[in-house]
Amino acid sequence: MRTSIRSVLQLVRLPNVFTAAADSLAGWLLVGGALGDLAGWAPLAGASMALYAAGMALNDWFDLDVDRAERPERPLPSGKVAVGVAAAIGWGGLALGLLAAAFARGFASPTFAVAVALAGAIVGYNAGLKKTFLGPWAMGSCRAFNMLLGMSAAASLGGPIAWLAAAAFGTFVAGVTWISRSEAHGGETRNLIIGLSIQDLALLGLAAVSLAPGSFPEPWAGRPLIPLEGLLVLALAALAINAAASRAIREPSPALIRRAVKTGVLSLVWLDVALVASVRGPLPALAVAALWPPAFLLARRLYAT
Repeated sequence: MRTSIRSVLQLVRLPNVFTAAADSLAGWLLVGGALGDLAGWAPLAGASMALYAAGMALNDWFDLDVDRAERPERPLPSGKVAVGVAAAIGWGGLALGLLAAAFARGFASPTFAVAVALAGAIVGYNAGLKKTFLGPWAMGSCRAFNMLLGMSAAASLGGPIAWLAAAAFGTFVAGVTWISRSEAHGGETRNLIIGLSIQDLALLGLAAVSLAPGSFPEPWAGRPLIPLEGLLVLALAALAINAAASRAIREPSPALIRRAVKTGVLSLVWLDVALVASVRGPLPALAVAALWPPAFLLARRLYAT
């Protein structure tokens, strides 16, 4: 059977690839990077996208036997994508992402070190950690490193407040991953309740970060005491996240659980927007928000979980 482009795009979860670019762009902006410095942030966004796509391909490559039983319609078990093609995309994508990071700042830079840590977390998660209690936290660490990749041009990766932003972001993704553990079968709420609780804890952390814009490098001189735009975006995202997860808890069907996971993943762009709006103002945040339409529109045709 010939490999189709649509099946490859499904394999790498193309809608989510844009959310990965949003993370690194947000990280760049949060630590004072200029949106006009395309040569500064574009290689970082490219590295994020390549590493994310690689991770998704490796996820299905490592899970082939499980998916043959639980998700036979997916590209690999259905034969729509050859196993060798998935391996090439996965391992080749990791190499491409690392090369993009090296191109951005050099092999001896903090940027390349963060990219190596991100690649290691991706492989560790897919190669076995996903099946353990540490799995959601390993997945969360991938997103935290992804945001730190954007922050890596700043001294000390932006300092403690930037680390807190990345940690809260990673914690949120750990919550999404807890919920996703029930999407294949449904019927139980334990993982859903744990996941939503972790997500809400992370949202509180992101709110705390949003209220401390002056702690970031090169503070925005015109920032308001209370960054209303950023907090409003964060509140609306939290409302959507909690509504989707609560519906799944009330009726833990696979379809509603997948919807809760999809909502959590696509909300990542808006969490990025909220942070950037709070710390750098609404105009830079609009550049991050521009990555949401392709993610949303593609997610209507390609699954994102």
